[in-house]
Amino acid sequence: MKQNIIKFLSLSVLFIGVLYSCKKGQISGDSANLIEGSYLTLTKNINGNLDFSNPAATVSIQVGSKGVAVASVNIYAATGAALDKTKWKLIKNVPYTEGMNLVVTTAELAAALAPGVIAPGSQYTLQNEAVTADGRKFSVVNTPSNYSSLPAYNFALTWTATAVCSFNQAGSVGLYKVVYDGDWADYNTGDTLSVFAGPTANSIQMLAYPSAVIGGGTNRQYWIVNVDPATGAATMATQYIGDYPGAPNAKAAATGFVFSCTGLINFKVDVTYAGGLYGGLAFKLQKQ
Repeated sequence: MKQNIIKFLSLSVLFIGVLYSCKKGQISGDSANLIEGSYLTLTKNINGNLDFSNPAATVSIQVGSKGVAVASVNIYAATGAALDKTKWKLIKNVPYTEGMNLVVTTAELAAALAPGVIAPGSQYTLQNEAVTADGRKFSVVNTPSNYSSLPAYNFALTWTATAVCSFNQAGSVGLYKVVYDGDWADYNTGDTLSVFAGPTANSIQMLAYPSAVIGGGTNRQYWIVNVDPATGAATMATQYIGDYPGAPNAKAAATGFVFSCTGLINFKVDVTYAGGLYGGLAFKLQKQ
C-alpha cells in the first residue's frame, strides 16, 4: 500500500507540469516561467444512450474541473480518429459552471454530423475541450494519454453517445453472421448462428459459446439474454453455458445491445473458463 501511495504522489507531482505551458519566448525549466492549465473531471455519468428517432433526446455527463478556472467548454463529435482534431465537428460551446451537466441532444449531434446521419447501433465519440478566460484550450489533443488513462485523475475529456432503438423480439430472431469474435475466437468471421425468441417477451436466446465450430463445445446451453424494450440494451446474467474439452462448467455473462432496427447484436462477454475469468470479450453479430 505504501509503495502505491508513493507512486501515485510521484505521478501527481509530475502531472502538475503537464497542466502548465511555457510562456512565449522562454525555454527555461524554471517553474516561474510556466502558466497553469485546466482539465475537466467526471462527476457522474447520467445517460449515454441516445434515441436516434427523437430530436429532443439527450446524452449527458456531470463534470467538475481542476487547475485554472474554466470559462467555457467546446463539445465536439469526433468523426475520425479520436485524437485527430481536424476531423472533429463542433457541436456547441457552453459557458462553464462547476458541477454542471454537459448535455447533447439528438438534433445537435445530427447537425454536427450532417450530411451524415445518426445510425442506430453506432457509438459516437464526444470530445470536451476546456477553454480558459484567456482563450487557451485543453483536451485529449494536448493531454498525454498516460495521464488521461489513469482512473485517479478522473478525466472527463472523452465520452460516448450510443444511438439506440426499441427492441422488437420478432424482428430480432433469425440467422446471424459472426462479424467479430477475435477476442475469444470460438467462431470464424462469417460463421453463422441462429437467434430465437427468449422465454419472455423481452428476451432472446441462442447457442453461442462454447461453439462447436472452433471451441469443441459440448453440453451447450442456450444463452438467455434480456433486452430493455425501449433502448435495446442487453444483459445476460452469469450462467452455465457448456463444456470445453478438458475444461468443463464454463460460465458467461454479457452486456451490450440488441438492435432490432438494424439487425445488429453487439456484446461484451465475460467468460469463466478453466478457473480463470476472461472479461470484456467483444462478440458482434449481424442479421442475414
